[in-house]
Amino acid sequence: MSCCGTKRSELTAVMPARPVPGPGTPGVAAAGAPAGPAARGLEFEYVGGSVLTVVGQGTGLLYRFVGHGARASVDPRDRRSLAAVPQLRAVAARR
Repeated sequence: MSCCGTKRSELTAVMPARPVPGPGTPGVAAAGAPAGPAARGLEFEYVGGSVLTVVGQGTGLLYRFVGHGARASVDPRDRRSLAAVPQLRAVAARR
C-alpha cells in the first residue's frame, strides 16, 4: 500500500522555518538554530505565501521557509545572498 503524501504535507505545514544542512555543510543544532556564528541574532522573515527554500551562497546551507511570516536564523556569511531574495527581509532576532 502506498502513501498519498497527506501526512507529509500536514507535517510540513506546521514546521517552523529553519536551516537544514546541504551536502558537505555544517550541521544544525537540535533546536533548529544553526551551530556556530549564526547564533548571533541574524534572522530573515518570509513575506511570501507558500514555501521557499534558499541556498546560502556563503555556507551552502539550505534555508526552508514554510508560510508567510516564517523566520530562520541565518549564518552571517549567507546574509548577502538571502538579502537579494525579494520575498525575504532581514529582521531582529526574537529573544
